[in-house]
Amino acid sequence: MNESRIRAVVFKEGNWWILQLLEYDLATQVRHLEDFPSELGRLLFGQMEANAACGVEPFHGFSRAPKRYWEMYEAAQPWTEPLPSIALPEDLGSTPAVEARVAS
Repeated sequence: MNESRIRAVVFKEGNWWILQLLEYDLATQVRHLEDFPSELGRLLFGQMEANAACGVEPFHGFSRAPKRYWEMYEAAQPWTEPLPSIALPEDLGSTPAVEARVAS
């Protein structure tokens, strides 16, 4: 894995909270903000596991998120609740440090 840190911005769009990764243009959504931490873990673990099953490096083929999400992240408030630790099997590589912010 090229990145040892993954940043994410969470923002509301309609009735959904959108989770957008920055280092990789990958997103998901949840109905309730309190579901964000577990969905983040599911997204990261699932993508890394899928890449491993295909025999490629985690997040292979993903480009960086568009500039507007990086700008949104810079203006957002840090996520203050603990994020779940993502226990990865050794064959998936090291667990990235995750930093998240919530945009208003």
